[in-house]
Amino acid sequence: MDRMLPYTFPRRVDVCAMIHNAWERAPGDVPPYVAVGPFSVMDTPSAVVVDHVVGLGRDCATTPVLVFALHVGGLNARGNREFVDAMGRADVVYADGGSVVWLARLGGGRWIERAPTTDVGWDILRGLATALDRPVRVALVGGPFGLAERAGRALEAGAPVQVVLTDHGYHQDWSGTLRNLHDAAPDVTLVGMGAPGEMIWCEGNRDRLPGGLVLTCGGWFGHLVGDERRAPRLLRHSGIEWVARVAQSPRRLAPRYARGVASSAAMSFHAFRQRSRSRAG
Repeated sequence: MDRMLPYTFPRRVDVCAMIHNAWERAPGDVPPYVAVGPFSVMDTPSAVVVDHVVGLGRDCATTPVLVFALHVGGLNARGNREFVDAMGRADVVYADGGSVVWLARLGGGRWIERAPTTDVGWDILRGLATALDRPVRVALVGGPFGLAERAGRALEAGAPVQVVLTDHGYHQDWSGTLRNLHDAAPDVTLVGMGAPGEMIWCEGNRDRLPGGLVLTCGGWFGHLVGDERRAPRLLRHSGIEWVARVAQSPRRLAPRYARGVASSAAMSFHAFRQRSRSRAG
């Protein structure tokens, strides 16, 4: 699997490394967050996101820990109260999108980096396997019939994991899936239903989910099986991977990212106004 270098500004690299080392010395510390519109996002380098989530996964065998990614789809859904409430009750929210990083920096974020799930997902699974000293038990829920099963095989081929359950994401009644999840006892449940639906589903079923990490992962299953390809390195390093995604699936993704441009512009204007008022005050 091709790996992505951290998305950061060169002048911040040394400082980010210092913060990462500090978290290694104090893994129980609560990381800082920064406001992005109605959301709060971890204001840390991507490596710290991984270490923090791995630490939670190591210690949460009996309690579900909800880990959500905020990206352009979430920005577009900021008017959905149920979604915003679900994001506010998550245990971890990290930035999976260049627009989120931009808005966070406008809001005062100092250390935030883009942490695409297609990259940090692998790091979390490998880090958790090291922390547990055994293969990670993984469940995959979402996508059309058969996709989660194919994605599970790709995970087993690329990381020290044991897939214990796969299921599609189009049930009308989820009671059977939730019972099966408890019986399977995964360390990590990957939920790939797309934002905002996957976050609302996780929060709505929090009391019925098994203990362990519960990670929303959007379209990661499609990437794992090769239905979607990663962008060239130049686009990934520049934080504009969405350009390649739109080129691959313009009818499905062009409207989403067009709305994302409008959302980012509106939220940027609001952030500038807030900063101007705070300085004037």
